[in-house]
Amino acid sequence: MSQIIFFRHAQASYLSDDYDQLSPKGEQQARALGAYLVAEHILFDKVYVGPLKRQKHTFEIVADLYARHGLPMPDPAFLPELREHSGPEALRIALPQLINDHPKIREWQAAAQANPALRKRNALLSFQYFMEIWAEGKIEVPGVESWAAFRQNVRKGLHKILAETGRGEQVGAFTSGGTISAISAEALSIADEKRVTAINFSIRNTSFSTFLYARTQFNLLSLNEIPHLPKDLITFV
Repeated sequence: MSQIIFFRHAQASYLSDDYDQLSPKGEQQARALGAYLVAEHILFDKVYVGPLKRQKHTFEIVADLYARHGLPMPDPAFLPELREHSGPEALRIALPQLINDHPKIREWQAAAQANPALRKRNALLSFQYFMEIWAEGKIEVPGVESWAAFRQNVRKGLHKILAETGRGEQVGAFTSGGTISAISAEALSIADEKRVTAINFSIRNTSFSTFLYARTQFNLLSLNEIPHLPKDLITFV
C-alpha cells in the first residue's frame, strides 16, 4: 500500500488585510512541523502543493529544514485543486442578505460592532453558520465557486494524485482544512455536507492526515495529528 499525507497550512493572518500569508505563529508552526518530519526521517517520493501563498509558504519552510539537514525533498507539483473553498469570499458577498434574512447573523454582527472584543468570536460564529447553509445549498452566492463545485474539484485533484501514486510510495500534499475535510469525506463516503463542514472546523493548523491507498482502496488511517505542536502553538484559525 501507498501512504498519502495531507498537511494543512500553518496559521494565516485572520482578519488582516491579506489573510493569505502566514502569521508569525504560523511560521513557528511550520518550523515545528518541519523539525518533526526531519527528526522522524519522513521522506516523500512525490509532493503536491496548492496554489495559495499560505500553502506554498508552509511547504517552503518545511523544505528548507529538509535541505539544512541534508534530506531529499522532491520538487513540488503545484495542483490547483488543492486550493481552499471560497467560503470567506462567498460570505463577504452574501453578508448583507444574511443580516437581513437571518436573526442570528444580525445579532452577532450588531454585538461585534458594539463590542470590538467580540469581533473575532462573532466573525467565526457567523462564518460557521454560513458555511453550513451554503454547503447544504440553502443559499446561492453568484460570482464564486459553489461548495458543490469545490467538492468536485477536490475529487478531481484527489483522483489525479491517486493516478500518479506508485505502489509503496509515500506522498505529501500541502493544502487547507476544507480540502482535507472533503478528502476525508471521500474516504469515509460522507454525503452529509453539514458534517463535512464540521470536520473542516476541526482541522488544526499544520496538522496532518494520513490515507492508505491501493488500487481499489482509499482509506483514512489518521486524521488531524499534531505531535509536533506544543499547547501554545495549537490553533484552528
